[in-house]
Amino acid sequence: MSNHLPPVQVAVAAIINAHDEVLIARRPEGVHQGGLWEFPGGKMEPGETLDQALARELREELGIAPLRSRPLITIHHDYGDKRVCLRVCRVESFSGVPHGREGQPLRWVSVGALQAFAFPAANRPIISALQLPDRHLITPDPGTQTAAFIKHLERRLSAGDISLLQLRAPSLDEQAYSTLAAEVIALARDLGVRVLLNAEVSAARQLGAHGVHLNGLRLSRWSAQQTEGLLVSASVHDETQLTQARGADFIVVSPVMATASHPDATPIGWTGFRDLAERAAMPVYALGGMSPKDIERARLHGGQGIAAIRSLWEMKP
Repeated sequence: MSNHLPPVQVAVAAIINAHDEVLIARRPEGVHQGGLWEFPGGKMEPGETLDQALARELREELGIAPLRSRPLITIHHDYGDKRVCLRVCRVESFSGVPHGREGQPLRWVSVGALQAFAFPAANRPIISALQLPDRHLITPDPGTQTAAFIKHLERRLSAGDISLLQLRAPSLDEQAYSTLAAEVIALARDLGVRVLLNAEVSAARQLGAHGVHLNGLRLSRWSAQQTEGLLVSASVHDETQLTQARGADFIVVSPVMATASHPDATPIGWTGFRDLAERAAMPVYALGGMSPKDIERARLHGGQGIAAIRSLWEMKP
């Protein structure tokens, strides 16, 4: 059984060109997952660092040398007959012209079109990580000031640095939330921003939201079939919730640092965040005391970036 064997460590490159396209290669027939498209890379040799393995694989497979790269995501996956640990880097600059040195077909594909190609299951979270931004705005509770809330939100989103938001309004009843959500979705659509509703799945579908955010209660009773076709995020605080969130598109882990809004919550710190991100097999945002200056730190600890309420909401457009 594959579960008794250590996972195969694999260095993987998501290579981006100046047109925001990603290089993919097709696996030869007759090998594991043959015929599917994949991101270039290969098995790490004993004693190799990730950077060394990445450079060797790209030289051998494509005839290029990475010049600038950063960690993107780590994915543990069990195929049943084989366990892998994909250590994925985003390569943003390279020397040379990529060509299939092993005869493999190559293709440059826009990030938004990646889902149209057949990939091994373990590669799917890489696509999610490439398509998600490095910052995720969670709105403050508007209370009764919904007109002022919409006015500020329009100014904030017009700045152009936010492309993903969660509408959080716990003080509103279901009808008031739906009324506000409809206005937010229309506004965000015009500005190219995806909206997740912190509400029931039925409301997200009815109102035409891009997706839904699962709080602890909704996560505990959630199944992936319920949210098919929606972008799904989930709140995760511990191992139990991480297990419940398998199948979501991304998770928000909190609290990483102490926050004024939740003074009684015990922060997990960056070490705790890294431990959950390492096992998540999906993009992970750090929440709790975060601001844009923490994006790089979140990435270094295995995260996609940061989620925040106050620091992203109050930034001057």
